[in-house]
Amino acid sequence: MPLLSLDPTSLLVGAVVLLCLLWWKSTRRPPGLPPGPGPALPLLGHLHLMPKDPRAQFLSWRRQYGDVFSLYMGGKMVVVLASYSAIREALVAHADVFSHRPHTFIFDELTKSNGIVSSSGPMWKEQRKTGLEILRAMGMGKNVLAEKIQEEITHYIQAIKDHQGAPVCLCRLTQISISNNICSIGFGKRFEYGDAEFNNYIQILDETFKLLGGTAVLNFLPVLRHIPGDPIKVKTAVANIDSVRNFADQHVENHRKNLEERTEDMVENNDFIYSYLHQAQMQKQQMNVNTTVKETTSSSLLWAMLFFLHYPHVQDKCFEEISDVIGLHRLPTMSDRPKMIYLEATICEVLRKGDLVPLSVLHATSQDVNFRGFVIPKDAVIIPYLGCVLEDPEIWGDPENFRPERFIGPDGKLTKPEEFVPFSTGRRVCLGESLGRMELFLYLATLIQHFRLLPAEEGQLPPLEGVFGLTHTPQPYRIRAVPRT
Repeated sequence: MPLLSLDPTSLLVGAVVLLCLLWWKSTRRPPGLPPGPGPALPLLGHLHLMPKDPRAQFLSWRRQYGDVFSLYMGGKMVVVLASYSAIREALVAHADVFSHRPHTFIFDELTKSNGIVSSSGPMWKEQRKTGLEILRAMGMGKNVLAEKIQEEITHYIQAIKDHQGAPVCLCRLTQISISNNICSIGFGKRFEYGDAEFNNYIQILDETFKLLGGTAVLNFLPVLRHIPGDPIKVKTAVANIDSVRNFADQHVENHRKNLEERTEDMVENNDFIYSYLHQAQMQKQQMNVNTTVKETTSSSLLWAMLFFLHYPHVQDKCFEEISDVIGLHRLPTMSDRPKMIYLEATICEVLRKGDLVPLSVLHATSQDVNFRGFVIPKDAVIIPYLGCVLEDPEIWGDPENFRPERFIGPDGKLTKPEEFVPFSTGRRVCLGESLGRMELFLYLATLIQHFRLLPAEEGQLPPLEGVFGLTHTPQPYRIRAVPRT
């Protein structure tokens, strides 16, 4: 029968049936998949059920479906691991399958799937191995690296003293100072706090971290990037990333040119980029270098200062320990760290309560895998929900309270439960964990040694609610850093 002879009603019914079949086929939950919310919508999947900050919704689904549940975000299958045992089983026991990175907007478009964080397979293994070797050679965890950080801290402390105890927002100053540590390690130089170009770079980077939280939907609905205008700020984020990459590329290229004139002895134990390029030259490889500011370390410091305002007795106990162990007439060093039990416990509690990267960094499965009685398909996006672990009352008892004592055992020694995973776990545990912990100890010990941290206005405490994005950061707040002497 000719198509034109069909009545419009029949054509409409046929089209509706066809669309329903296509929708059912593309969004139906395959047999064996972990349980999850009901039918998915065409194109959207379950995104219509997801608030900007999905943590509360994930906790609700955990109570309903268990520690492993699945949903569709756009057309991508997503599996959420919502307990320590599930995360450890996946990322440690099944590391070969769960250690890949997914193909998403952020990894594919913004990082080009290069670098230690965003690459997968042999490239990631080679880059991580090389990166660790270089950091160890440069003194990761040793005095030589600590000395670089201590030098930067002296500038940071003086910049705070210049405000003479007046109310000030330390967010940007802290970001710049931590970034200078990365620049000292990566580029072999630091920047003055008043450097206009560097300040612009930090501002762009800070803005980008906030923007990328809002553009995360593009990981699952990449078609949205073609919407006219820039309603979800994707074009702004891409332009910002390009600016940051150009800033780093300039230094990499300068290092590349200078390397030709340097001997092997001059290269060893210098900055990270020289060492990395030298290693690539020795292995006759072309490897991409991504220089990233440690957003989580600056956020940790800002959370710590905010908690000190809300829990002044914790600040007082830290100062008492510093006075007893170090005194007030010399700067803290890494050799003091083993004796600073309460300060170390406070840092652990900051990392737990601050919940810096609640959804970790996305993982992906490299092949179909049987996991806890479920079948998880190849290329499924895996979300290790670290925040769920760090706030689990069955682990911590009173997770809503800021209580450093939970990390001190009956014998008075520091104790860390295995569920304490602020830097994730498994093969892709944060490469900068050792550096970050070193920075936190030296910065906080020196801050509390020199200043009493007080609210900007007496009796008015800034809120403890954070801003959810790629990381979980405190809202900007002002503080009075009153010199102790």
